[in-house]
Amino acid sequence: MRCLNCHTEYEGHYCPECGQSAKTSRFTVKSALSNTLDVWGMGSRSLPRTIWHLLIRPGQMIGDYLDGKRMPYFPPVKMLFVLCVFYALITSFGHILTGEPAGGNHMEETTQIAEALSERGKDKPLFDFGIGKVSVEGAAQGLSQTLDWFYGHKPVTLLCLHLLVTLSTWCVFRRAPKRPHTTLAENFFIQVLISSQLMVLSLLYILVFGEQDGAFFYPLPGWLLLGLFIWDFKYLFGYSWPKTVGLTLLTHLSVLLLFILLCTLFFALLSLALVPSAVG
Repeated sequence: MRCLNCHTEYEGHYCPECGQSAKTSRFTVKSALSNTLDVWGMGSRSLPRTIWHLLIRPGQMIGDYLDGKRMPYFPPVKMLFVLCVFYALITSFGHILTGEPAGGNHMEETTQIAEALSERGKDKPLFDFGIGKVSVEGAAQGLSQTLDWFYGHKPVTLLCLHLLVTLSTWCVFRRAPKRPHTTLAENFFIQVLISSQLMVLSLLYILVFGEQDGAFFYPLPGWLLLGLFIWDFKYLFGYSWPKTVGLTLLTHLSVLLLFILLCTLFFALLSLALVPSAVG
């Protein structure tokens, strides 16, 4: 064979220099269709098969992926974005049929919060760090605009959310009997795969029960979300059920504390940005 990419002569199914397949040839209708389906997870690394394993054996499937068994499964980050596209299409189609704006009551709720906070005093400081002030009105508008942006960019929102969970999981489950000393990168892929699992269940939930108004992350009930995390962590890290429940609650509590800390830092930086240039 002669590689069409680097022109290396070789024997076998793949070029030893660049890795291109020996089956590479001119585009046909069949190959174009195959490449298009592969983008959406219908190729050799099947998206439906990966989703099926995430639903019936999530802890074991995530463990297999971390251990290096990756060829049978669809790439996690790519899978999450594909699922988010499907989620956006389904929710948008539902809003078109019902005539409701995208996001349900979420946009109205954030607007009402901003107006209510603004009426409490436009010039009253919400935070004062001694060198700068953040007004109630400014904080309300910033909060509303931030929430609206994150709601309109759900893949980015989910990745940011699970980055916090990644850090918490890495700290809480570092001494797990089944997977001790997991790295931050491994915990990132754990959260991406769990997010994909939750996204699939959210799609099924919407198809059966409809979209929950004001749902910012997932439309699933809170008790079901917590149960899924416990189930995944149980078979992934190997703790007993009571220990897994306690550590899962600790993980989510630490996520809440991290979120509060980040919000505090955000307002602190905002306060610094409001300092007049004359202040040295």
